[in-house]
Amino acid sequence: MVMPVPTRPVQYRQGDVLLTRIDNLPPTARPLRPEQDRVVLAYGEVTGHAHAMGAARVCYFRDDGGRRAFIQVSGDGPTALSHEEHRTIPVEPGLYEVTQQREYEPKAQPRAIAD
Repeated sequence: MVMPVPTRPVQYRQGDVLLTRIDNLPPTARPLRPEQDRVVLAYGEVTGHAHAMGAARVCYFRDDGGRRAFIQVSGDGPTALSHEEHRTIPVEPGLYEVTQQREYEPKAQPRAIAD
């Protein structure tokens, strides 16, 4: 008997930003307008640099009730996820949850990683 190989989730990581493919948006997610010609997933706290994608093929959503973020990448091929201090990553079309890595210190509030 051949056992099926479990599929791994599709994920992309660039610095402190993690994209994980999902099947559906939460019903409370609402689209947000891009910043000029790009969708900013996260800003660096120290340098002001940004993890960003071109707005022509990416729609950004927020679910403020759950404080979650999502992107929908459309088109026939990958779209670049860029940052001034990281290698550009090609992201395939699909729906993704956007997670910003958090830093934990005992007896302190978790905080976003400074990128």
